[in-house]
Amino acid sequence: MLKKNHCLLAIILFVASIKAQAQDPVFSQFYNSAAYLNPALIGEEENMLVNLAHRSQWGSLEFPYTTTQVSLIVPYFSDRHIKPEGHAGGVGVSFYGDEAGQGSNLKTYGGNASFAYNLHLSNKSVNRITFGMQLGFIHKNIDRNKLQWGEQYNPFIGFDNTVTPAEINDIQNRTFLDISAGTFWRYFANSELKKVRSIYAGFSTGHLNHPDESVLEGNKNRLPLLYKLHGGMVFALSEKASISANFLSQLQDQVNQTNLGSFLSYNLPFNTGGQMSNLVTRIGAWYRVQDSFIASIEFLSNNLQFGFSYDWNTTSLRYNNRGTGSFEISMGYRFFKPEAPKVRY
Repeated sequence: MLKKNHCLLAIILFVASIKAQAQDPVFSQFYNSAAYLNPALIGEEENMLVNLAHRSQWGSLEFPYTTTQVSLIVPYFSDRHIKPEGHAGGVGVSFYGDEAGQGSNLKTYGGNASFAYNLHLSNKSVNRITFGMQLGFIHKNIDRNKLQWGEQYNPFIGFDNTVTPAEINDIQNRTFLDISAGTFWRYFANSELKKVRSIYAGFSTGHLNHPDESVLEGNKNRLPLLYKLHGGMVFALSEKASISANFLSQLQDQVNQTNLGSFLSYNLPFNTGGQMSNLVTRIGAWYRVQDSFIASIEFLSNNLQFGFSYDWNTTSLRYNNRGTGSFEISMGYRFFKPEAPKVRY
């Protein structure tokens, strides 16, 4: 009976922790969660940035889950009077929480500190590569009081919560170290490529230390490496309009997830002044291969950023979620004296 209950619990935990065919949470607006996507992207920010992202998925199902991430990025300048070469990199901290399972029974929390260094390969930083490192922790928490066991079933009264299962003490919350690293390359187009504003590509590897995430006493379940490859190009359509093509491919434990999509960006003709000046609107369309279609809208100004996206599931799960997809919200604020918003992706 003990072995049988352990197997049942392992199956429950596995099903509750599946995230869109991957073991780690995902974001549709992945560039708006830069610290989570690739620690090297910390080096892209030239102003202090606070960012929040929240994702709610499969709310109509019995086992929905939500993911929230907040980050702070502070750039570092070796010489503020020399731009952009004086931008040496940056530091960042980020925290995220993920809740899954019936009654949000399985909770995962993480915190990270990231460091990025910019290596300028040409004058005016036209050609630049950034290296990033991330150190953090992950905490997995299971509310044992919400679990139900076969031995708690009484044939006369049904479920009896006064019975304490013998195996409940085998479930232990766990906190462990997590290490990630990444690199990011960007090329700003010169006069020979007037229609191309920039070309970029990044690669990161998560869980370099293969941490043990098992919450079962005496069992080991080491997190497999999480590889992320992302990149794209920004094309100028006119002085005020641009279009970008982007991709993100993630591989973990021989399971691949790929996002393909594009943004159309346009500088709105009116200028309200203050924090809302130089307003840019962006409309995006994406396809997460063999999973969902994604539509997004985003607004950028000197200081503020707001994004909203919605996922329509294309797998057989759509027959069970009554047409309800997943939505995601992102918000950001840039401090001090930012210039007009830059369309980076």
